[in-house]
Amino acid sequence: MLKDSFHQLPLLLALAACSPQAGDGGVASLTGKVEVERRAVISNPAGAVTYPGADVDVFITYGDRVGPDDKVTTNYDGEFAFYGLMPGTYTVYVYSEDTLPQLPQAPDVAIVQEVDIEGRRDAVDVGTIRIFKEL
Repeated sequence: MLKDSFHQLPLLLALAACSPQAGDGGVASLTGKVEVERRAVISNPAGAVTYPGADVDVFITYGDRVGPDDKVTTNYDGEFAFYGLMPGTYTVYVYSEDTLPQLPQAPDVAIVQEVDIEGRRDAVDVGTIRIFKEL
């Protein structure tokens, strides 16, 4: 009986290796854009100015992991891309000033989007993520 289990081990390992797991090492990609809304008073949208978010750090977390697994910086037009991803669930986030700060100099808040990549060659666009800054 133990001998039969030993012969099935390579098959089980091969099947486990084929299950899609979020992470790098694939050929899928995830792209998007960051837009900045600048306000004279952070809690008041009147008179806000919007422009592409150049040089903004964008973070990605693979699956249900805790910390950021990778980081890219947006280009001059606010665009970003993560390449070489496997199918799975990803969390993409950027930091923004809080539009309803409880305290002066309140810490930044994360703007978070969860994204699924289903196919191994998918090119998923998360769209535009808007962050806020005070003038």
